[in-house]
Amino acid sequence: MECVFGMVGNGFTLVVADTSAVNSILVHKSNEDKIMVLDSHKLLGASGESGDRVQFTEYIQKNVALYQFRNGIPLTTAAAANFTRGELATALRKLING
Repeated sequence: MECVFGMVGNGFTLVVADTSAVNSILVHKSNEDKIMVLDSHKLLGASGESGDRVQFTEYIQKNVALYQFRNGIPLTTAAAANFTRGELATALRKLING
């Protein structure tokens, strides 16, 4: 089972993820990085199928960087979260509706 979680305290934030890539009872990898750096102040922790997770987190990372490149200012944390949620919702709707 995969695990990703975060905690916010007074003056700090802790983001933790396991490093195993498993399928049923088989462990394929034990050094998988599941936390993606979006920019100097944002991290994205994700779990799921390895290929889907990597492609989605890289897609989000590149689009956050593209926004900063085009506009000269970084996305706020709320804007990055809204963008991520919207892209995930769109992908799920396409998957369900075919």
